[in-house]
Amino acid sequence: MQELPDTAVPRAVVVVGAGPSGLTIARELERAGHLVTVLEEQDTVAGKCQSVTVDGHAFDLGGHICTRRYERVARLVAELDVETERTTRYRVLDVERRVALRQSMAFLRDGALQRYQALREREFPRIGEPGLAHSARALAAPVGRWLAEHGLEPMAESFGTGYTAAGYGYLDDDVPALYFVKYAEMTGLLSDGRRELLGHTGDFTLIGGFATLWRRIAGELKDVRCAVRVTSVERHPGGVRVHTDSGPVEADDLVLAAPLDRVLPVLDATDGERDLAARIRSNAYHTTLATASGLPEDAFYFLDRHTATREATGHCVSYHHRYPDSEVRTFYSYGRPEDVTALLREDVERLGGRLDEVHLRRQWAFMPHFGSADLADGVLDRFEALQGQDRTYYVGGLPAFELIECTVAHAQDLARRHFQAWTAP
Repeated sequence: MQELPDTAVPRAVVVVGAGPSGLTIARELERAGHLVTVLEEQDTVAGKCQSVTVDGHAFDLGGHICTRRYERVARLVAELDVETERTTRYRVLDVERRVALRQSMAFLRDGALQRYQALREREFPRIGEPGLAHSARALAAPVGRWLAEHGLEPMAESFGTGYTAAGYGYLDDDVPALYFVKYAEMTGLLSDGRRELLGHTGDFTLIGGFATLWRRIAGELKDVRCAVRVTSVERHPGGVRVHTDSGPVEADDLVLAAPLDRVLPVLDATDGERDLAARIRSNAYHTTLATASGLPEDAFYFLDRHTATREATGHCVSYHHRYPDSEVRTFYSYGRPEDVTALLREDVERLGGRLDEVHLRRQWAFMPHFGSADLADGVLDRFEALQGQDRTYYVGGLPAFELIECTVAHAQDLARRHFQAWTAP
């Protein structure tokens, strides 16, 4: 970790990316007395937490479900006076029989939860803390092999459908156990006791769309610039110069809130950064907002056959029917755009429905992550060792895991570790 100076002084910091992690660290730094400029290529903030309005209702295109583990997000929501509501129920949809079932609680049977808790305490006790590097080596094995080795197959039955539906990959892919376990932990179902957040005993979401929170945070900040494209970055011992299509921005430090492999073309990258960027993987994940009639209603549905194996890639893995008075649904899929488009109509018809109108399609390079061999070789330790080198810091899904609570917690902690608060004399 970079040593803090004996006498803190205000720093000028440029943050590239105005998604949740970029806005969170910008807020922390500005509240600590530093001078922050946020640059965003898109014409609006919120990143993968975009919301759009159709038929008078707000629909979230990406992250929007908060579990009772979302303590940092809950504090932001309370501070910014954003209204919340309980989420719709979750159901597993049997595609063949068109029957909606409750999610399996198999991990509660036969001592699986107790075996897991003992293993966690022994091998990866810090998994609930911000970041991933502290637990990566212990959970580097492919998830299927790791579950079998420890007799924890019931976890796949209980969490695998939701994990795949949420965009984190198929369990028969070479997905390291680290990411599956982090997801399972963040559901709140693997911890003892029940906690209440913002008056909700279960999962909750934001009224008016999840982007409401990030817009309010951006509105508090002094310098957020959207529709600005970074063309090159120069780092030198005295500071950082970020060239954009709107002119250069000078700063003392740089925060990259976009995945390293995406910013690499404009970065004066070191050999270490280039090596890390070459190892990053991501999932081609799609959101389709469409009006569809005749489908099961009033729930977030995970489609069993389409989440069971990567051979189903292209088919819809889940859909959310949030508003009882609207036939608009949010559908989620993996794969190539042409396959997703062609198969969605087929999937809807197979479930007894009709795809009436597509309002919007959005493709995400989702869940930046590393493979099992790289995790076992300490790739996340090397990534964390770069924090502060060349006046550069990294936040977002890669070091934290692609869940909003995880990216918020990591960004807040990084700001507090590396930047002292400063108060004008």
